[in-house]
Amino acid sequence: MPTPSLPLHQLQAFDAAARHLSFSRAAKELNVLGPAIGRQVALLEDYLATPLFRRTKPRLTLTREGDVLAKAVAAGFAEIRDCLTHLRKDAFPPAIVVNAAIGFTSFYLLPRMADLQGRHPEIEVQIVTRDQEQDYDPARCDAVVTFGTSGLSGCPSVRVIPERLVAICTPSTLAEWGPVSREDLSDKRLLHMSSEDHADDWARFFAGTRASHADPPQHDRFHSFMVYMRAIQNGMGVGLGWRPLIDDMLETGTLVRASPYECETDRGYFCSLTARGAAKPGAHLVLQWLRETAG
Repeated sequence: MPTPSLPLHQLQAFDAAARHLSFSRAAKELNVLGPAIGRQVALLEDYLATPLFRRTKPRLTLTREGDVLAKAVAAGFAEIRDCLTHLRKDAFPPAIVVNAAIGFTSFYLLPRMADLQGRHPEIEVQIVTRDQEQDYDPARCDAVVTFGTSGLSGCPSVRVIPERLVAICTPSTLAEWGPVSREDLSDKRLLHMSSEDHADDWARFFAGTRASHADPPQHDRFHSFMVYMRAIQNGMGVGLGWRPLIDDMLETGTLVRASPYECETDRGYFCSLTARGAAKPGAHLVLQWLRETAG
């Protein structure tokens, strides 16, 4: 005699009704009409030849047999869900979480994401910017991009992009001034960033290009890198840009060099792999890709 097939739809309906002790609430959870749950439960009771509910009001009541089955079905469904989650995790590895500042993300990462996806279609990348989450926890990320002279303390880090400072402005601003020498540059309207990492960038640029200059006035100061770049693009004066972050704008002519000189320092953008990132092959591929794209 063949073994009867397992009534899975009926068990699903029974499980929902047993948890809610209500056919109507079970129907709402499963997105079906209320009478359908009652019919499925009735079919299951016929299959088992025993009642599972007492149709009491205002709520259903499980019989002794119903209570035993409810516990077994709940445990079985939980085990199935855990198994499916595990199998799906193996089939679809979790995203590699990259944490970076919004300026680096907007001007460098996003324009190059298509290249990363083309090289490594098997990797899903999630980018989180610190500007949105000042109290971010690096332990919740896989790769962290920071600016300075080193990466995150205690994490394997690589400088993927050295700091290369160039003086930039709009083409119309440069056309109005004509050619600008290193010495004349300090007399122009210089735009400054006020953040701790970049407050002395103009002094660093002038020292690196060996130009004599007076201390440039700092009446135009911006804390946000995005606002700072917008001020430069709006023709408010001359600012400093970081190559290769601004290379696209130089190539398209949106911005131009106010001076041909370039200053490279010992600072730069470092990519650090956290403990959880170091255990993921995908995070190592992202780090390798960052190094390769920077040349």
